[in-house]
Amino acid sequence: MPESNESPTDVLRGSGLRATPARRAVIEMLRSTHNHMTVAEVIDGLKNSGANFDQSTVYRVLSDLGGVGLVAESRLSPGDTVFEWISQSNHHHLQCTSCGRTLPLDDELVQNFISEVHERHGFHVNATHLVLSGIEHDCPEE
Repeated sequence: MPESNESPTDVLRGSGLRATPARRAVIEMLRSTHNHMTVAEVIDGLKNSGANFDQSTVYRVLSDLGGVGLVAESRLSPGDTVFEWISQSNHHHLQCTSCGRTLPLDDELVQNFISEVHERHGFHVNATHLVLSGIEHDCPEE
């Protein structure tokens, strides 16, 4: 699994992808935010850092990075697709559908659930990035 101190070039090569300027720039952008970003936010962030790539290039890069498990794509609310650097680790969220807040979900809890599904149903769940939506108990919008 790529470590956060690896250069974008090393991360890409270790994942079997060519280290293009666009891929390196998107990795740096996502790593530096530690947050979910829409494509528009990624493009704006790249422009602010002096890199200028068109929307189709950014979509293609995000798709490539997602395909090798470096980036997670989520729909956190209707119409909003966001991307996040995950670097091939298990990464889960709870998403409040009322206020939109995102909370971390403990991987141990998810792994226990996955084990239980396997025991009861003989089904192997592949969940490296899970988003569960609902309404949080103390939602400020409720």
